[in-house]
Amino acid sequence: MQRFSITALACLFGAVTFLPAANLLSAPQPGTPSTPGFSGLAGAPAVFLEDEENTAVKQNLDSQGVILKGVDAVAYFRERKPVNGSSEFSSTYAGATYLFASAANKAEFDKDPAKYAPRYGGFCAYGVSLGVLADPEGPDAFLIYKGRLYICGNQGALKDFKKDIEGNVIKADGNWPTLAKP
Repeated sequence: MQRFSITALACLFGAVTFLPAANLLSAPQPGTPSTPGFSGLAGAPAVFLEDEENTAVKQNLDSQGVILKGVDAVAYFRERKPVNGSSEFSSTYAGATYLFASAANKAEFDKDPAKYAPRYGGFCAYGVSLGVLADPEGPDAFLIYKGRLYICGNQGALKDFKKDIEGNVIKADGNWPTLAKP
């Protein structure tokens, strides 16, 4: 599921012409800072985020750049349920806008955003394990596993994902680099 705007495409074109000239396209090595200037060029809404390997990847955003359909990422961990966030409490991380139900949750997120960011860009984790990108139907099908947030498309997908959680995470981790490419 790709969501491109004219502004984002113009920025991507600018990046294709600017980055080679500025020698900014060499792939970063693991453990080194991400490529400067790549995410959010020219103030446009970012289409991709930086993953753990510092490469641009797809993420599931709405038309305003909000991830998780506006659900508070910290609430998934603290309350073990989806809680709608508010634009009154928002943060931007890796080009995505996160909404929170409270100032306390926003402050917690701001301490360590990577801890709360959903795996696989907020796409259905079970879908990624099967090699496809799927937009979750709603916020209720989720799992916190080994300290990470996994969103599934629906309760059926969550049930199937949990049948072999470790195997499905391994498959999803293997599929994600290909699916995540811009």
